[in-house]
Amino acid sequence: MSIKIAIVDDHDIIRAGIKSVLEKHSQYMVCAEGADAEMALKIAEDSKPDVMLLDISMPKLSGLDVVSRIKRLSPGTKIIIISVYKLGAYILKALRSGVNGYINKDNVAEELIPALSAVLVGNSYLGSSISNYLAEAMLDSKKKGIPKKFGILNEREQDVLRLTVEGKTAKEIAEILFLSRRTVENYKNNLLKKLNLHKTSDLIKYSLENKLTDI
Repeated sequence: MSIKIAIVDDHDIIRAGIKSVLEKHSQYMVCAEGADAEMALKIAEDSKPDVMLLDISMPKLSGLDVVSRIKRLSPGTKIIIISVYKLGAYILKALRSGVNGYINKDNVAEELIPALSAVLVGNSYLGSSISNYLAEAMLDSKKKGIPKKFGILNEREQDVLRLTVEGKTAKEIAEILFLSRRTVENYKNNLLKKLNLHKTSDLIKYSLENKLTDI
């Protein structure tokens, strides 16, 4: 029986590249494709794929912000993030959300099949560039003490910080996280206080300088 793979990425050329890798391995069958996070939810509900290959940066909703909903709709589906992002907040959010693997888009040709093999037998898979980044970040943290400060943020505050750096407005963040706009503003104010910053641009600068998020 073929292993059903769903691919969700807003770039046609990326989906085509992933399919070309899978076509060399007859046990894998692409059962569905999507271009945004809402389509990912529909695919999870309708197709129940064995594995969903999911991008992070897509229109409207981020792939990371629907992982838990995909898991509820199709508990048996393994999720592998395939993204250009390899910085702390994205990896941590992905792992906390329950993804099974995370690889960088630049390494799909080499790492996709090993990642699929790992997650299908119940293991997790982090691509080489992701693992290298985490190792470097840990070493860097010992020198600079950055994660200690980042660690005072709760998970929701980290979500708001990540989405703010991605350029989302308070209204858009509220819609993604199912919060009121006022609650989002309160989270942003808490972030400023905890990090001893003064305005949104300071948040973005702090996050990028300390490799907490990316743009």
